[in-house]
Amino acid sequence: MNYLKLKSTNPTEYDKMINSKGQIIRFVEHPTYGDEHPVIAICDELEVAESTGFFELDDMLAEHGEYEPWFDENKKLNIG
Repeated sequence: MNYLKLKSTNPTEYDKMINSKGQIIRFVEHPTYGDEHPVIAICDELEVAESTGFFELDDMLAEHGEYEPWFDENKKLNIG
């Protein structure tokens, strides 16, 4: 997903978190498809955005961290 193009649309932000790697992850709505598209995770520090595959935030924000989103050194989204 094109980070700069997405950011230019000023997408609706659902929530944000700091994951166990210290990355600030913002969860936003797809600017065209809205809630009919999975939630998008953005990390502004790495200038990356990627679809999470999740339609709700509950599992990704849960304290157990089983579905915690994080970006690796290749800017690829990982869950858990």
